[in-house]
Amino acid sequence: MLYRHFFWDFDGTLFDTYGRITRASVNALEDLGAAASFDQVYPVVKRSLTTCYERFAAPLGISHETFLDAYHAHSESEGASSIRPYPGAKEALEAIVLSGGRNYLYTHRGGSAQQWMDHYGFTPLFCDQVTRWDPFPLKPAPDALNYLCEKHRLDKRECVMIGDRDIDLDAGKNAGMACALFDPENFYPDYDTPWRFKSMPALHAALIGQ
Repeated sequence: MLYRHFFWDFDGTLFDTYGRITRASVNALEDLGAAASFDQVYPVVKRSLTTCYERFAAPLGISHETFLDAYHAHSESEGASSIRPYPGAKEALEAIVLSGGRNYLYTHRGGSAQQWMDHYGFTPLFCDQVTRWDPFPLKPAPDALNYLCEKHRLDKRECVMIGDRDIDLDAGKNAGMACALFDPENFYPDYDTPWRFKSMPALHAALIGQ
């Protein structure tokens, strides 16, 4: 195992959620008179939900709060089947723990992250987490990662940040740790990183090895 401490993003990394996020965004925009198609919205929400708001809703004078209220209403109407772990994700987490490593969650998602971690049995595989509700600036700021490293007295040479977006890896770089890009759809083909994976089993084989 190349690293001992694995820091994981939630959306688009451990869990395949962008279909759900896109559908909820499309429906919210339609409610608010800012119609856009799934194909238009998908690459934008891959950047962030705020980017989606700025691109499609803000130009019409819709407030951020109004957009988020509509988004959450539609998001909550989708069932549990619309959020699933990527194939091989749980096996990778289990292999890390069995090999003496540790997993940490670092997500911009709020309390729902814990809900889905519990639902799929991921929670016992993690030793700590930082979510939106913790008092840290958002990625790519390194503050949350630095906090976890200091709290657990980690050697950053043994740490790797794994995420599906540039801001995830930039946070890791800013914290002085290794980074790995999980990018099944090749959304960031030009991002500079020594580790790039299209599937969880490939990541598992390269970084964990069991």
